[in-house]
Amino acid sequence: MKMFRIKSILSGALLLFSVVSFAEKSPLPYTVLKSSPDTSLGKTESLFAFTFYTPAVRILNGDIQMSHNGESLTAKTGSKGEFDLKLKPGKYLFRFFYTNSYYEIVTDSIQVSPGHKTEILVHFQQAEMPVISFKPVIYVYPKQSTEINITLDVKGKLDFTYPKYENGWKFTADPDGTIHLGGRKYDYLFWDGVMNIEPGRVNWNEGFIVKKENLTAFFEENLGLMGLSPREIQDYITYWCPLMQANESNYVHFLFNEDYNRCAALNVTPRPDSQFRVFMVWTDAAKVPTGKLQAQEIPTFNRTGFTLVEWGGTVLNSLPKTVQ
Repeated sequence: MKMFRIKSILSGALLLFSVVSFAEKSPLPYTVLKSSPDTSLGKTESLFAFTFYTPAVRILNGDIQMSHNGESLTAKTGSKGEFDLKLKPGKYLFRFFYTNSYYEIVTDSIQVSPGHKTEILVHFQQAEMPVISFKPVIYVYPKQSTEINITLDVKGKLDFTYPKYENGWKFTADPDGTIHLGGRKYDYLFWDGVMNIEPGRVNWNEGFIVKKENLTAFFEENLGLMGLSPREIQDYITYWCPLMQANESNYVHFLFNEDYNRCAALNVTPRPDSQFRVFMVWTDAAKVPTGKLQAQEIPTFNRTGFTLVEWGGTVLNSLPKTVQ
């Protein structure tokens, strides 16, 4: 199970919002909305009133696995995602689990007073989000003509590949990057498909806002900093820039190396001496709140020995609700 631990907040101002409208704006896994006396409760009773929500399906109407101070139970929610739990007054730590598609939530210790009803919004965040992976291309540059075997382990599914992916690619590559496979020559290996990324692992508040007239210069500078070659940069720009010109400006975030590997692991034999993978996530900047946006750090790799480079990307209709 994946896990988030974030402190709850208590603010009377939150009462101005409905549960759903607040949840759509809040990235927090849970929020204590209010705690107030309830005349229906005895002096030795307290009530937790939970509402379960997720951006994907909004109000959750189903079974939630949960525990309080280690005691497990199943919360069978009502039509509005509500579940009430009577407990003795005291401090309680809760855990909530819906499905593997969402992060498990663990609260801090929450105090409930005698005769009080405490309302809590539980906001599940997606652990995996499917995206269309557009044109990842793989370049290989051995020091001498070498037989190479590459397999992909994609969290999702492959769609179109070229040359055809048949339980992997097995080929001979030359130092200039030419790939020999099935009697043909290729500049790179191509694949696309559906790939699951983990939005909770991505700091969406890091990235860049790039005006359409600055796209070429932006990529020339930053891809060069990454260590891509002039040919790789040209291939990148001529594919992505025409698509991104449709927006006045774009939000750009890069997934590098290990972050990319978690979504689509690459297995190469023999193992490259240097390897660099970058996957771009972008969307119309008009849909992105930019108040806290910070420039993303760009890593550089040194092309030494047998080198492998891969780039790809995806466009989103909007960023996950975690962006503030």
